[in-house]
Amino acid sequence: MAEGTLTDPFAKRITQASLARLAGERSFARGLAYFQSGAVLDLVQTRDALKARVQGNEEYHVVLRPEARALGWSCTCPLGEDGEFCKHAVATGLAWLERRNGGEGPSSAAGGDELARARSYLASQSKEALIELVLEQAGEDPELRARLQAAALRRDPPSDLKALKGAVRQALAVPSGFVDYRGMRAFITRAESAADLLRDLVESGRAAEAATLADYAMRRGIAAYTRTDDSGGGFGDTLRRIAALHLQACASARPEGEMLGAALFELQMLDDWGFFNFEDYAPLLGEKGIARYRALAEKAWSNVPVREPGAPREPVAGHYLITRIMETLARHEGDTDALVAVKSRDLSHPHAFLEIAQILADARRHDEALAWAERGHAAFPNDLDPRLVDFIVQAYHRAKRHDDAAALAWQYFSRHPDLTSYQHLEKSAGRANAWQAWREKALAHVRAGQKSKDREPDHRHWAHGGHSLLVEIFQHEGDSGAALAEARAGGCTADLWMKLAKAREKAHPQDAIAIYQQRIDPIVNLAHNQAYDDAAELAGTIKALMNRTGQAEQFGEWMAEVRAKHKAKRNFTKRIEAIR
Repeated sequence: MAEGTLTDPFAKRITQASLARLAGERSFARGLAYFQSGAVLDLVQTRDALKARVQGNEEYHVVLRPEARALGWSCTCPLGEDGEFCKHAVATGLAWLERRNGGEGPSSAAGGDELARARSYLASQSKEALIELVLEQAGEDPELRARLQAAALRRDPPSDLKALKGAVRQALAVPSGFVDYRGMRAFITRAESAADLLRDLVESGRAAEAATLADYAMRRGIAAYTRTDDSGGGFGDTLRRIAALHLQACASARPEGEMLGAALFELQMLDDWGFFNFEDYAPLLGEKGIARYRALAEKAWSNVPVREPGAPREPVAGHYLITRIMETLARHEGDTDALVAVKSRDLSHPHAFLEIAQILADARRHDEALAWAERGHAAFPNDLDPRLVDFIVQAYHRAKRHDDAAALAWQYFSRHPDLTSYQHLEKSAGRANAWQAWREKALAHVRAGQKSKDREPDHRHWAHGGHSLLVEIFQHEGDSGAALAEARAGGCTADLWMKLAKAREKAHPQDAIAIYQQRIDPIVNLAHNQAYDDAAELAGTIKALMNRTGQAEQFGEWMAEVRAKHKAKRNFTKRIEAIR
């Protein structure tokens, strides 16, 4: 065994087998493709880490580390940030294996550390030379520059508020107008320095300054948030941390209530993302602070227009934010009528009536709740909201008005016939002891709609819905024979054909075999590996059914036809090689 195998910490941790086990079959295959396409850039091994940049949709940073007897990892892609061993990590591991097996890796004496010589060189240099070297690199590397600036700010924070604001402004600046995903690592590192500065101020007893500075930081941060690609969520986490420090600083400094009420209102009118929670601040505001907060809110609320049913929903600046604030105040005070008044300012859509009805129902004011729901239903006769309809139906049942409930469920089903609305009708009509009559009416309605489409059953029924709804209904009722008859008469979706076949497997295997055999070609013709996997699995199911029914010889003949038909699709034929 070579000496490098003994000393290199990755030698036993990174193998093709270990990478496949960590990633799973699909991610390993994708990682292999990335590696083979040359997507791994700038691979470097140090004493305790293997680092690389991998070019995918974006450029991602991968780190592999030895941990006990296992392999630790991180990647800046969304899956990696969720803790998955992603395709980028696989590609990095495979690149390291190729280099090591080709004898291109670091020497065994270095324990796998490519930077050993560089470390020795740096150790021989003077402090001044090292400073110049680092600063020169920082001028070229925005991420290193951000790390150095953040560290310097933590080590030597400004002493006066003006200078502190200047440091925060610099930490949260978006100089180019927008930060794309690639630039977010450096930006977040810089932004975190503002949060660290606030934490240090709070912990050193400068809570009043921290509260003022956190207010300033959140205003700057929210403005910056709209000009960044924070799809990874890192900057949002930083802003949540700063908001939490603002609350902590206010709790320690106890600013005057009216001043805090005004500041909180202004912050929340900028806050589309919910960084601030009124209830967290209410104990700090006191009566005067809440009164000031309410006065500002009511002034802004007075500018929000009243919207009647059907009115155009033209955007009004801050409408959503001030509405949320007014709702919060009403809920804080436990005032149901005030909350209804807020909600009734905008009745331009059916869901608004449902929200009001639900508020009143929660307050056990059921008669008023039903009246609001019925009013909404009447206001939008051509725009039936299923949630509003369901609320009214349940309210009718609560009031023992079962016939009215069934009639409303029918009204919705007749306009929006699908399995869900059929099931709702079935439930309501059942409570009215009238399901059989309503069922016949519902089936006739569906058949009339199908007849009007004038579709003839042919091979194209694999592509369109055909009699899908009737198939779904009979399947729901447990009558797979009737469902199959409808499918044969008028076709149905591919998914329903497969469900039908599954339902027929046990008692009517020949029906299932016929459906499955007809389904093989469309799946294979999708021409990708997952489709080939699915088709091969389906062929195995057909084999088992035909063997069970004494048709082993016929299966072999059919399988030969499938191979001949798809012989050009090598990835598929490989998958079915063992199925004979």
